[in-house]
Amino acid sequence: MSRKPSLLAAAIKTVEQPAPAPSAPAVSDTPAEPPRRARSSQPAASYIAPSRANKSAKTHYLPPAYWETLEELSFRTRDPQGKRVPQERLVAEALNLLFAKYNFPVVREGGD
Repeated sequence: MSRKPSLLAAAIKTVEQPAPAPSAPAVSDTPAEPPRRARSSQPAASYIAPSRANKSAKTHYLPPAYWETLEELSFRTRDPQGKRVPQERLVAEALNLLFAKYNFPVVREGGD
């Protein structure tokens, strides 16, 4: 009885095989520019949750006391339906207060 070939070994062999060498480009007097790919924030096949559509993430380095207070405030604050208020909504409210303080237009999101 002969042994079956390992699927893992076959997959490793196909990955380890070198790619075929590209053909030599035509020689010209002008230097060739490398092809440019369009920059996108997300790969073409990635999934974006509906709650994150048209939004961007920013990271801010603050002392832990800020984050702990924000977490506690989010935990203790409830909306009219009795649900916990997300930290994102609290930060958005705080930013709008900051914008108003410095005479910048506040941001109005749909439904809020």
